[in-house]
Amino acid sequence: MDGRTLTLGVSGYLYRSAVLYHDDETETFWSQMTGEAVVGPLAGKRLSWMPSEVTTWKEWRTKHPETTVLLPVHPLGGYLETNRYYDLYRRGDRIWFPTGPNAIDRKYPNKASVTIVLRDGKPRCYPHPALAEGENRDDSWKVVKEGRSVRVLGADGKPVPSMTAYWFAWCAFYPGGSVYAR
Repeated sequence: MDGRTLTLGVSGYLYRSAVLYHDDETETFWSQMTGEAVVGPLAGKRLSWMPSEVTTWKEWRTKHPETTVLLPVHPLGGYLETNRYYDLYRRGDRIWFPTGPNAIDRKYPNKASVTIVLRDGKPRCYPHPALAEGENRDDSWKVVKEGRSVRVLGADGKPVPSMTAYWFAWCAFYPGGSVYAR
């Protein structure tokens, strides 16, 4: 940011039921959903989006067998491979914390996965339940769904900056945003 490297970590705080990141260098809090600094000396600044893909470990390992994974060490020994509370939260459709003033559209379950991209600076949502297996065309973009993996490719075949979130978070942060429909 502005010529310096920031080290981001999870703050433990939520805003509209979505994670706030914290940077060690300036102690600024950043919205997971928008990339905007919301509290701290960098408030109002925005991080750039990068290409991303959410997939299963099995699918990732098949494509990238050389991958090394770091797991946090459990205080009593061994490794922490999962967070029991997050697993409980993720499995149900109930949202545990407030999402702000915007209504949550009931078209999809609250925790349906969506991929969000910025098209000419405007947000576009690709709900995973609306995507067919394989290639989904949207103007000059391809949205590829393979199992539980979804990625967005530009006309040149290169990954497009994106993020994956829950449907309720899309509704809370981007009301009136454009949503892909098959």
